[in-house]
Amino acid sequence: DAYEREAAPFKGRRILDRISRAPDATYAEYLERLEDMGNPAYTNPQQHDPGHIVCLAWDSSIPKFGVDRGAGVRNDLGNPDHFQFWFSFGDIAQGIQHTWRGQRLWKGLPAIATTFEQDGIRYEVEQFAYPLEGVPTERRGDLKMVLLQQLTVTELEGRAREIPISFVHRRQLRPQADATIYTERHGDTVLFRERAYHRALLAVDGVKGGVQWGGVHDYQREMKRLDATFDVTLSPHASAQFTVKLPSPMVQPEDVPAFEALDYRTAREKTLQFWSDYINRGARFQVPEEAVNDLFRASLWHALRLPRRHGGSGPDVAIDLPYSNFAYSQTGTPWPVNQSVYVDYMLYDLRGYHRISTEELLAQFRNNQEESGHVNGFANWGAYTPGMLYAVAQNYLLSHDRAALDRLMPYSLKALKYCFEQVRDAQRRPGAIHGLVEAPLNDGTGNGYWAFNQAYMYAGLDLFGRVLEETGDPRGTESRRLARALQESAELGFRVASVRSPIVELRDHTWQPYVPSEATTYRRAFDEWYPADVDTGAVHMIRLKAISAEGELSNWLLNDHEDNLYREGLGIANEPVYNQQAAAYLLRDNPKAAIRVFYSFMAGAFSHSVFEPVEHRWTHGQYFGPPSTDGAWFELYRNMLVHERDDGALILGMAAPRAWLADGKKIEVERCPTYYGELSMTIASEANAGRITASVAMQGGTRPAELIVRLRHPEAKPIRSVSVNGVHWTDFDVAKEWIQIRHPDEAKYAIVASY
Repeated sequence: DAYEREAAPFKGRRILDRISRAPDATYAEYLERLEDMGNPAYTNPQQHDPGHIVCLAWDSSIPKFGVDRGAGVRNDLGNPDHFQFWFSFGDIAQGIQHTWRGQRLWKGLPAIATTFEQDGIRYEVEQFAYPLEGVPTERRGDLKMVLLQQLTVTELEGRAREIPISFVHRRQLRPQADATIYTERHGDTVLFRERAYHRALLAVDGVKGGVQWGGVHDYQREMKRLDATFDVTLSPHASAQFTVKLPSPMVQPEDVPAFEALDYRTAREKTLQFWSDYINRGARFQVPEEAVNDLFRASLWHALRLPRRHGGSGPDVAIDLPYSNFAYSQTGTPWPVNQSVYVDYMLYDLRGYHRISTEELLAQFRNNQEESGHVNGFANWGAYTPGMLYAVAQNYLLSHDRAALDRLMPYSLKALKYCFEQVRDAQRRPGAIHGLVEAPLNDGTGNGYWAFNQAYMYAGLDLFGRVLEETGDPRGTESRRLARALQESAELGFRVASVRSPIVELRDHTWQPYVPSEATTYRRAFDEWYPADVDTGAVHMIRLKAISAEGELSNWLLNDHEDNLYREGLGIANEPVYNQQAAAYLLRDNPKAAIRVFYSFMAGAFSHSVFEPVEHRWTHGQYFGPPSTDGAWFELYRNMLVHERDDGALILGMAAPRAWLADGKKIEVERCPTYYGELSMTIASEANAGRITASVAMQGGTRPAELIVRLRHPEAKPIRSVSVNGVHWTDFDVAKEWIQIRHPDEAKYAIVASY
């Protein structure tokens, strides 16, 4: 019970406080680390400056802004315009841990506020990105962007005073050009321009008095540094506001009037409306826990800030889909399985943005597919080619858009042919590696019989084979036959490998096989990785159903992973992008374990106040984590509430935390894509009156073989009676807490469970 997480909703930096009394010292260390997640007082010894930052951008824009913990700003690595900006009170190089009071998003949308207090003065900076020419009518990347920053200064001690406001701006200018900076003043606005081409570097609105400034040229970095200070007079407990407009690229002379005319409040309203409308076009998930709702909203714009479109929405537009805009300067589509599965399927298709998914899948095929059908990418993972098949299959099964499938089909069939060849070659191998596909995985592992690759080869062949069968293509039968053969080989091969490995002692002092990361060289990398690490990916075989979730091998894998989860401290967040074990618990219908991992995932994979992914935060210098982390989180969240089972059952509320169904609370899902069409549902609790109700509406031409609605009473009370559409209903399972509707043929169901 000490590790039962359900009754303690997510509480930001106080996450998991209910289990902080656990006697295990290493787990207490884990909680202590969680307290530090995102706090500038904490510096990891592997941290790359400036530490954790948030990317603010527009959908697909080439210019992007990275905001650090002190509200400092820098360009992303794919932007030809290089710049930095920071306020002196937020200079993280000088240490801000004693003045920093927090950083937060506005309701999960991309407007970020950072607060400081120093010497009786509060400084709050709110920042968001907005196109200079207003909201575009199409998805474009070649936008002129502006980071709008409103500074609110408040006197806290009840005395009048005058204080200085200082900031620093650095911008890369051509070394051969005249780098002199000059200012223009129009009312309360001070405009900073460079002499050579008269472009605007930035503007400050709201300045009443004079501005003192100066600059020196850094020749080695070709950067012009601008230091500026202006004074503000504050009455007791009064506030003053200023707006700093930071453009990228620099503003051309003909655009300066529009730049100066940008109104902060108007731009803010349009920005929040744009992103709210974007979110509302897809599926809506709403639960009685605002941290979860905020992360749901943030996860969409996290993905849409990633691409760089070189043009508009025309056919075959060039799109860069880097893994991160701040860790790497990447072009093209270097990580196909991360983008196609963890973003296009998990974030776009599961939420109803099928056109975006289709466009990105096409871009990855065009950029990465070789003549053989093989899909290449960074480190050339063996999962890339079958991962594309898996993502294409999910795109079709969740949309049933035959026109989109037809566009993707020529590339997919080439990939299928390549996968057929790989599996047939593998079937010629003798011994324990019979049927296992040999391929590279990560840049540190090289060729091997890696579980991660086996998992995606199985899943790609099986799910794409299902699509081919559904559309009448005879290749579907062979695809699924080869998938089953690979499944048998994986089960046998990894059992053999486990026998070759040592056994380990678990927390409860029992012993079990130490399941290896790959099948032939069982000691490889054990000193660096524990067996369920994603670079070797053993638990992915459960998640993608390459081995049985209920089998003994799965027991070993999950037990070992959990033991290492607690023994390694932040082990669960080692590579949170993949979220392997949580999906395995759902397949085993273990809601308590899945819920525990769900909250641990929120705590370990995201910074707590701005919900920014932190994968690779320290070791790779990845200042903001990839949206594939958001995708893994959302797939888990979605399947906790809406889950398709392989036998044709659709399960609703499968692993909803009991706290979400306390009296007066409700869970709402609207327009959720499923294999059976769009679904909407509401589960509402009247627990004090002894009732929980559920309403379900299904749209689409197909129906699941069975509809199951699980109602997890907040006090785990047993169901006593049920009605469905006003009719007394006897088909329910008290132990499993679910109501079964076999062969559902109605468009709507109203369910009442009495306790």
